[in-house]
Amino acid sequence: MKPVVREVACLVIGLAGVVLLGIGLNQVLDIGSCASGGPYEIARPCPEGSDALFWLSMAGALMWIAGIIVSRNNFTAPGAGQFLWTAGFAGGGAAMLIKVLTQESMPPDARLGASIVAAVFIPMGLVVGVVGVVQLVRRRRGDGSRTKGGGSRRSGGPAKAPRDPWSRLKALNDLRSTGALTREEFDALKADLTVAEPRIDRVAMIRQLADQRDAGALSTEAFEVGKRRIMLGEQAGSSQR
Repeated sequence: MKPVVREVACLVIGLAGVVLLGIGLNQVLDIGSCASGGPYEIARPCPEGSDALFWLSMAGALMWIAGIIVSRNNFTAPGAGQFLWTAGFAGGGAAMLIKVLTQESMPPDARLGASIVAAVFIPMGLVVGVVGVVQLVRRRRGDGSRTKGGGSRRSGGPAKAPRDPWSRLKALNDLRSTGALTREEFDALKADLTVAEPRIDRVAMIRQLADQRDAGALSTEAFEVGKRRIMLGEQAGSSQR
């Protein structure tokens, strides 16, 4: 499945789950605590259809979680998963808070529960959302600085390293922050920064592959294979020298 199709499918399924979960929780909050069945005297019996609301909420939660997990980057990098996480937690928490503040008829126990959930969910969603915005801004700035540096990364020859070591370090940090590099790969490439003008800029070459992957022109598997070839090729060249 192409990355773009996968992200769209995850987004649709996840948002549908958020809607179903919201409908179910909204009705549950209107009911409050209740019970049914058993040998004991019931103070507040559950109305008809309470079981259906429970299963509706469960189905929505599973669809929402599936959308996050199946998405390409989950919630660690900008994409469908990160959007679903923010929409589910921050959006759901905000909806509960609005309900608590505006609906006077809400049962006291439901009001307390919704307030606690909102206080937990809103920060959980906003943290990931803010991190995603920061990652996008850093990625945009990195793309802009590479464009101003001159030269197209799509040319057939090897990518040339920028002379400014700070620009090279920033490009390396961008790859690490977006999940394109593991910690070990980051440490290995950081050694290249000690060379004033390396023969081949491995960071720029991997950045080119990452851009193609983000644009949907390259699958994640192909990106990993290409990145591994770049890393191993340079290591082999270093050992020969």
